[in-house]
Amino acid sequence: MFSSNNKNCATIIIYFLGLAEHVWDPMSTRQTQRFVTMVQRLVDDYPTVAGDNKATQALLRTVLGRMRKTLDDDVFMPLYPKGVLENKSSGAYYFLQRQFWSCVKLLGNMLQWHSILAREPLMELCVDGLLNRYMLLALQNSEVNDDSIEKSQKIISSFPRQWFAGVEGDETLPPLQNLARYLSHSANTLHKNSIGCPDIDRRKARENIKQVAKLLVQIHALDHALQVAREHSLKDLKQMVVGR
Repeated sequence: MFSSNNKNCATIIIYFLGLAEHVWDPMSTRQTQRFVTMVQRLVDDYPTVAGDNKATQALLRTVLGRMRKTLDDDVFMPLYPKGVLENKSSGAYYFLQRQFWSCVKLLGNMLQWHSILAREPLMELCVDGLLNRYMLLALQNSEVNDDSIEKSQKIISSFPRQWFAGVEGDETLPPLQNLARYLSHSANTLHKNSIGCPDIDRRKARENIKQVAKLLVQIHALDHALQVAREHSLKDLKQMVVGR
């Protein structure tokens, strides 16, 4: 894709700096995929494009800065009373849904950079700046049901598996502790809401609790997963957690 000489490399980085600052829209999945692919190819084709290279550092700072600007300028999550959101045909409900799924899309786009950007600054933007600041607040302010579980699944499926490789102990990564607590609370809420319900509803709640526990395992929140398994007698899941 690129011819290998230092002059061309410098020219390409300057071009990418302009793209990152003035053209690339982090909200666009297509633009993000293409941009990540081009930068990754640059890194692969030019051995001199290393993390300590000044031009490379400038490019990566610009990419992070552009994503941070998107978080500050383009992300908005409305907070409504739960009673308002009970009406699934209301404008408030549809607006919240649209804003939430836009955040899910942005989260996935930003995490496409996981093989290029360092884990800590990327996690700070994605988890602290987007998930904890906006998305978790929306989940905590909404009912715990099939929809909230689907949203949690989509969030967790976007996390790079490399984040959890080599994590020791039973706790998840510190930035994901809020998510782990939310999921654990969701399991208890599902159980409480099923008390006194028909058998079919209680079985459905139990299946949802299992799904929540599996999500906890996926983010290496084994302490929370084991607690959920014990409290709700999920023997198979308990054995799986203990065996990890």
